[in-house]
Amino acid sequence: MSAFLAPEQAALKAKAREVAQDTVRARAAEVDRTEEYPWDHLETFKDAGFLGMTIPEAYGGQSKTWLDAVVVIEEMAKCCSIAGRIAVETNMG
Repeated sequence: MSAFLAPEQAALKAKAREVAQDTVRARAAEVDRTEEYPWDHLETFKDAGFLGMTIPEAYGGQSKTWLDAVVVIEEMAKCCSIAGRIAVETNMG
């Protein structure tokens, strides 16, 4: 898929991969085992700029494309299915 991404999207994908592998993956087994919602992931996503990506700027979002959101969702889901779902819920408004 990377061959079809604009340079900005490739950079976003790389950033998402880094966050997913460095932060999200570390808690994936614990999240599955405890079945507790990983609220700290929301803070991580906020700090990384991964919330409200497809929401228009006029409403407090980032006005990014659906593909921008999908590359983030994909990287999160590779490391933790719940993190992938959180990325969907916070970006597909």
